[in-house]
Amino acid sequence: MSAHGQRLADARVTLREPVADPFTIFNRPTALLRYFPRIAKGQHDKPAVNELTVSITDDLKLVELWRGDGQLSFPQVPGEELHTLGPVKVGAGFRYGLSYSVTDLEIVQDFTK
Repeated sequence: MSAHGQRLADARVTLREPVADPFTIFNRPTALLRYFPRIAKGQHDKPAVNELTVSITDDLKLVELWRGDGQLSFPQVPGEELHTLGPVKVGAGFRYGLSYSVTDLEIVQDFTK
């Protein structure tokens, strides 16, 4: 990833082996922070939507799942702060094709109240 000609993130995966059962890897819920700010003057600090949700999905399909060695780094770049979010530890890396439909959301926390 880069911005203004500066590299902000570098991710690499060296694929080693296919994963026979994709659901041994992809077996977690999908969490999402939904945040939509108000754009009306004087209301920018009061978002219209600010929710932590879990996606309820249907028709999950995973294809060609591979596992390997993962690397992730966020170099320090003048004028950018992303490097402060750099990983403490990097585990395995993966490559796969994914499709699903989100049919509902479970609202875990509504931060607008």
